[in-house]
Amino acid sequence: MQHSSAYSLAGASAESTIVSQAQARQLRSVAGSRSLASMLPTILTTGLVSLVATAVLRLMWMGWGHDFVGAWMEAWLTVWPIAFPAAYISKPLVNKLARMLSKPVNSESALSASGIMQVSDEATAKSGLKRKPVLLPVHR
Repeated sequence: MQHSSAYSLAGASAESTIVSQAQARQLRSVAGSRSLASMLPTILTTGLVSLVATAVLRLMWMGWGHDFVGAWMEAWLTVWPIAFPAAYISKPLVNKLARMLSKPVNSESALSASGIMQVSDEATAKSGLKRKPVLLPVHR
């Protein structure tokens, strides 16, 4: 038979609190990390976008010639070191802007199909017109 006292329960609770705090600290440190792993998506995205953009622009400006690849690499190696820090530094601002723009709309002020049908029925009744017969079933 196992005996538990208030002291052993308090100790277990304190241990679990310490473990959960350590896990939260670890998650926070990874999420706000300046390690290569946190920079990798931005490095790859800016690298690929600047590679394609400089190739298209060089091809439009110079055409295909014997020095195209060298000029393209020169342009890309000039643009990418500018694009990456700009994208990485602006990432928190862009994320905040994206969250603001994608907030859910209040259902009271949102335009819904049932709201449109209700206003349409009211306007039709107010004007003294008859509603056309419904060809498809409409849920009201």
